[in-house]
Amino acid sequence: MIPDFRDDGYLPEGLYVASEADATFRFGTATRPRQRLALRLRRWLELARVIDAKRFFVDGSFVTSKPDPDDVDAVVWLPDDFAERLERGDLEAVELDSMLVTRRPEELFAAEDRRDWEDWLEFFSRTREADNRRKGVVEIQL
Repeated sequence: MIPDFRDDGYLPEGLYVASEADATFRFGTATRPRQRLALRLRRWLELARVIDAKRFFVDGSFVTSKPDPDDVDAVVWLPDDFAERLERGDLEAVELDSMLVTRRPEELFAAEDRRDWEDWLEFFSRTREADNRRKGVVEIQL
């Protein structure tokens, strides 16, 4: 379950697991900018499922109380056979790889192993505020 926002507009510290439906309803319906970001997120999740990604989390201003968020940051933990999928020319793997390599969109990041995953989680679990305080992120079940 995703908790209520703190007074500063962020989720309480922690990793909260949610279904795509729950995350989309909570963060992607209230305003037009949120709806646009939810559509982007939906495509990323489709790709992650088709390639059998291990895990996936979201953050960015999408996961705050801001009415008009600027972005939805996400990290996808790639499967062990991702390179083979690319070599075979699997369309979804190629599309996802293209996003990751070109940094378009800029908000999608990849983890190739547990250390990458934990490093990204640590990075996104802190605000960009001067005090660098900790906050929550949302893992979406694949």
